[in-house]
Amino acid sequence: MERIGVAAVDSAFSSMGWAFREQGVADHGIDAQVEVDGLTTAPSGRYLAVQIKCGPTYFKQKSEGGWRFPGKTRHLSYWLANLMPVILVLVDPDSGLGYWVQITHDAVYYTNQGWWIEVPSANVLDARSQDTLRGIALAVAPATADPVEVALPLLPPSAVEMLSALRTIDRDGALRLAKFLSEGREQPRATVEALLDASRVWPHATVLRLATIGAYANEHGHQDLALSAFALAADGASSDRVRLRGIAALMAMSAGDRARADDLLHLAREHAGASLLADVAVCAFDADELGRGDALETLLRDVPDDQLDAEPTCLLFLAERAMTRGDLDPALILYERACRRFPRIVGGRLGQARVLIERMVRGRSAVPYRDQQAAVELATSVRDEMREWAGPSENAHRLIVQERMLAQAFLEVITLATPTAFGGQANDREAVDPTVAIMGAQASVALGDRTRAGRFSDAMRDTPTEPLIRAIAAGPNQPRADTTSLWRTALDNAASALAARICLHQLAVRGALDAADLTRFGTLANLDAQDHVLFTARNTAGTGDLDSAITLLRSQQSPAAGEMLIELLREAGRYEEALAACDETWRTYGALKALQDKINILAFRGDTDGAEACAAQLLATGELADEQRRQLHHRLIERRMRDADWADAEACSRTALRDQPDDDQHAWGLIFAQLNQGRWEAAWASYRQLAPEIHDPGIVRAWVDLHLRFGLPPEARVIAKTLIDRFGHDPDAAAQLARLDVVSH
Repeated sequence: MERIGVAAVDSAFSSMGWAFREQGVADHGIDAQVEVDGLTTAPSGRYLAVQIKCGPTYFKQKSEGGWRFPGKTRHLSYWLANLMPVILVLVDPDSGLGYWVQITHDAVYYTNQGWWIEVPSANVLDARSQDTLRGIALAVAPATADPVEVALPLLPPSAVEMLSALRTIDRDGALRLAKFLSEGREQPRATVEALLDASRVWPHATVLRLATIGAYANEHGHQDLALSAFALAADGASSDRVRLRGIAALMAMSAGDRARADDLLHLAREHAGASLLADVAVCAFDADELGRGDALETLLRDVPDDQLDAEPTCLLFLAERAMTRGDLDPALILYERACRRFPRIVGGRLGQARVLIERMVRGRSAVPYRDQQAAVELATSVRDEMREWAGPSENAHRLIVQERMLAQAFLEVITLATPTAFGGQANDREAVDPTVAIMGAQASVALGDRTRAGRFSDAMRDTPTEPLIRAIAAGPNQPRADTTSLWRTALDNAASALAARICLHQLAVRGALDAADLTRFGTLANLDAQDHVLFTARNTAGTGDLDSAITLLRSQQSPAAGEMLIELLREAGRYEEALAACDETWRTYGALKALQDKINILAFRGDTDGAEACAAQLLATGELADEQRRQLHHRLIERRMRDADWADAEACSRTALRDQPDDDQHAWGLIFAQLNQGRWEAAWASYRQLAPEIHDPGIVRAWVDLHLRFGLPPEARVIAKTLIDRFGHDPDAAAQLARLDVVSH
């Protein structure tokens, strides 16, 4: 029967002009090699490896599209690792026809006993399959040497660590989990439930498999399933049983299941000192709720560094404690220690980003912009990785939005907060994060778009955040009592530190903050002593006692106090004092907002030269958000245009284009400046090289003039039709475009 199969496959490939070379020695599942075009005058040197099975037995297990072929794990591993694409051919001895399938990881279906692959009845080994098989051979190696490596970027960091360890002792188990976990990442709960159910019949290496599943479930936010996985792993473990029970117990306590936690800790109490995490779990269980943090910190303080570094959870706990106390430098060191030991650890990287942003806000950064950049890079890397494995990326995305809001990059904030379905950059989970929605609304109001601000409340409908966004989006001309009532309602519904702080600030601006508010919401808003002073000062000013508020603010040493002082002095019309406060805040803390406020004050007072000098200083820092740099460049160009200083306008436009070469407005500034100097050839060359789009009907006249002078190529006619559709309602633009129609006819 075997020879019948080999002869049939040889005949099929030979008829294609391909060389069939049978393996003459024992192998692990490869019967022959086939060279594409090997029998022609132009052999390709590209091969397929072929496994041949012949006989009626192989056609008994029918599938929807052909036949099931069950295989052995050792063969599968060998085939997937082969440098040549591998195809399996089933030969029907009665008809002499062969049916083939390529062996790939994606095509395999795992069972409790092994695996199977479908051999399609449509894949007949004859001339009809020649092009498809040629494509497989020319693709070099569609099968991967190690499918686990391919799956790792699609899995959470802790699951990657576990899976990597599993691979060294149980390749088959690692292969199975890599496939199931990566393919099921969009429905992690159902995936984990199915694996836990299947684990009852796993033959070996169950402990590490279950620990991998537990880590995966935990990072996807399904702590109840993670608890079950780690508890099952502990039941089957020998050497690491105490630690695994400690992990499961901590998860049970987080879920409020103290009875189960107590049961899990029975073994840990008998073997005190055998596992740091188990000791931590016992301490957490026995300690009083109010004193639990202190008890755990005391326990961990005396742990040797090597033991502490081996348990990132403990390092992160200590870092969070330091962060809560405001000890930012020690917190940063602890987060960095966790990342040195586990480079991909999510909590460590996001913790670093939080500390860097907080250090910048509190004026403790030696170089604020460097901290700002590092925070964004850390949060972005975590977010992008988590999106890859469909994890809870909203925490990282939230940090990015917060940083952009601090930088006053309002357009970026709006884009980041808007769902991808509406042209933004937030996925479904990120878009419904309260902080993201709140800041999207704030940025919209900052740009004068209250309608857009109101839309962000739609994502928060029927949640505690909705009243806050409604208050943010409310019109500025409402009666004071009405807006105060809105903010009071929002404060009563506040569910986060950000929400509470925004409400407290807005009530303080209106002089409507009660002393009891700071006490009542102090814990939720994470208020420290300086926060109390700042809110009190703002409320004092809101009640009309400006001098007392200024005295309070001058007693504080922070960029936040400086910025609030500038705000109050400017509102009061005390511009000289406000400018002095801008200079002091900029010199002391490097706060960019102080320079931005100075530009606005100087421009408001008509000191355009001073405002320009300050703008040049601000641009020279290289630290501004893209949209703010664009605005400053536009201001500088527009002023020269108003003064008809076209040569200087051209120079400013060139400077702006060096900074932002793809900005269409900068490009048109250059072209307008050249046209107004009568330099038509230069203007045409600039237009042809920069190809700026036309977003404003006021630009249409210049565009038409250029084409009337230098010609209207076919692509310009297409643009003209687009402009008619876009600006046909504008009388001047329509008249200008009509000039082109006359010429074109």
